[in-house]
Amino acid sequence: MIGVDETSIGGMLTVVNNYKNNKEFCKMTNLKYVATVIRSNKLVKIKTFLCKIPEIISTIRNDKIDIVHVHMAERGSVFREGFVVLLANVMGCKTVIHMHGADIEDWYNKQFVLIKKLIANIFCAADVMIVLGDNWLPFMRSVMVGHEEKIKVLHNAVYVEAENKANANATDILFYGMLIKRKGIEDLLAAFERIKDDIPKNIHLRLYGDNKEFDVLKKLKEYHLEERASYEGWMTSEKRQTVFSNTLINVLPSYNEGLPMTILESMGYGIPNISTNIAAIPEAITDGVNGFTIEPGDVDSLAEKMKNLILHKDLWVKFSNNAYETAKNEFSIKTHFAQLMKIYEQIM
Repeated sequence: MIGVDETSIGGMLTVVNNYKNNKEFCKMTNLKYVATVIRSNKLVKIKTFLCKIPEIISTIRNDKIDIVHVHMAERGSVFREGFVVLLANVMGCKTVIHMHGADIEDWYNKQFVLIKKLIANIFCAADVMIVLGDNWLPFMRSVMVGHEEKIKVLHNAVYVEAENKANANATDILFYGMLIKRKGIEDLLAAFERIKDDIPKNIHLRLYGDNKEFDVLKKLKEYHLEERASYEGWMTSEKRQTVFSNTLINVLPSYNEGLPMTILESMGYGIPNISTNIAAIPEAITDGVNGFTIEPGDVDSLAEKMKNLILHKDLWVKFSNNAYETAKNEFSIKTHFAQLMKIYEQIM
């Protein structure tokens, strides 16, 4: 399996750690993991990747690898991990591309014709193309013409608590993701500023995530939220239980996504979500049943939905129970592993 290393942040790291840290899955697959992506600048990323090629070759040879499963995003990842797919094919392995790139369609559409052909050749070279939701199927089919049967939907998955642990008396509204425009962070600040005087004074907005591109302290001041919101840094796995125990709602008003792990992880705890009706998100959040979905950029609706869920405890309880059941029944690790093993068996 090829993917990111521990310096990376975001959903892909959570996904690969689910594989690496599950002893049963590792035993069933005789998993060998090679991290080819480091969190750094482009030059360091390329150098790190090139240095990993001999390790990939020796692992395939010495461990008699049957399947090479690569985790891919957009941009440079397509070409780096695409090279691994082509190399593995030459060495006689079956190959699986696991596409995580939230911006893959927009990025692809901006490329020149020759680059598009190269990308299509990389995708079609794999024995299986895994996408995170049904909504990705039209785009991927349009790229992989003649190879549509290779495309498989496999939802992300999380470890679900043994019971619904959500706290109806919690006071935090959570944002958990990269603090970038694509994640809708500024829409959230604008919406929360609108309702702050209409909700209990102890309700606090807590922002967790990478802050490389967003001057969060300046923005909190701009929206007059210094006393009602705070930036808490990146949420480590060690912090997650403590954070979730006082989270009333998880909010992710993104413009582009795959199937966000932050949504699934919080649902697995029983926390209702408010997000956007894009990508595979509606496959997890059913609007008005286990959470709310809105149009990207609709700050008015976001403010209304947050206020509604904060003030109406009966609605929160309904969403919480339904969110937990959805995570348990449709997005559990057990279900995910069974579906992935079936994919592996089909190509062998």
